[in-house]
Amino acid sequence: MRVLLHEPESLRAPLALALVIMTSGSAFSQRTDVATLANGDRITGEVMRLDRGRLEFKTDDAGTMYLEWDALASVVTMRIVEVVSEDGTRRVGSLVAAQDRHIGVSFPGGTDSLPMAVVTHIAPVGRSFWRQLEGSIETGFSYTRSSGVAQLNVNSNTVYRRPAFQSRLTAAMTYTRQRDESERDDRGSIELAYVRFRWPRAFVGAMARFETNESVGLELRSQVAAAIGPRLINSNRSQMFAGAGLAFNDERGVDVEPTQNMEALLLFGLSYYTYDQPSTNVDIGLSYYPSRGRHRAQLDAGVRREIWRDFFAAVNLYNTYDSEPPNPEANTNDVGVVLSIGWNY
Repeated sequence: MRVLLHEPESLRAPLALALVIMTSGSAFSQRTDVATLANGDRITGEVMRLDRGRLEFKTDDAGTMYLEWDALASVVTMRIVEVVSEDGTRRVGSLVAAQDRHIGVSFPGGTDSLPMAVVTHIAPVGRSFWRQLEGSIETGFSYTRSSGVAQLNVNSNTVYRRPAFQSRLTAAMTYTRQRDESERDDRGSIELAYVRFRWPRAFVGAMARFETNESVGLELRSQVAAAIGPRLINSNRSQMFAGAGLAFNDERGVDVEPTQNMEALLLFGLSYYTYDQPSTNVDIGLSYYPSRGRHRAQLDAGVRREIWRDFFAAVNLYNTYDSEPPNPEANTNDVGVVLSIGWNY
């Protein structure tokens, strides 16, 4: 990632740092940031985060507001923030007044004026770890009396975002019970991923994943992987990336000996989001693992529709494919559609 570092003179840097430290207490204790809407209305509060085309803005009277970025005329804050544009350039400074639909990023060496349309991320410097977290949890339940099948689905997603990197913890569980208990169909996974945006429009990442899926005869797969690739789209409406790498896993199947495998890894991800009320999010992720005649693939796709404030309804599709499952007698494919409700935090 290309970073704009406007270096001041050697004596000016300590003074600038001291000024930030001395003013940060009063700046954070008072909500003096100003967001101006396209119709000229001004809202006073505190800039919390800009991400995915939505500005999180905390006020004293109206609580936390979520403002569409393309509906704002300007944003001003005296606090120090990180600003990231579509090309991956990172700027650090305060936000000052600029021409309409522009923001001015002021730093000790000068001021840059940026069209708001190319700004994709803003985060205050110095915010605590917990205030940088965001995520969601959703659950769904179904029961068919004629077949006696009951199914509980739970998914969670927690993200720690910074302009230069992000960490993500995801978990999913499907718990199935049948009247006669003749067949088990439970599945679950937990994944920790770290992605660093090292260059403009490119990333490197590492991931650890643990999963079980009784439908394909898998008791436990422990996997570590690394990948690199381009960020094909990074805007306030959508994101798209592709990547390639390697994965190593230890597999323990049902009634078979454990095995270890090295696989190639191909990745693709697409997100589209709109905040016109009610807001909608579409996410698609595909992982493909080829290795010596064996082919594995994991497809996850979902659509979320806002119900009320931070609550949403979701439709999720998953498809797990393994041409050579750990247990040869197991299914090669596991497909499911899940209807659920959830909450963003």
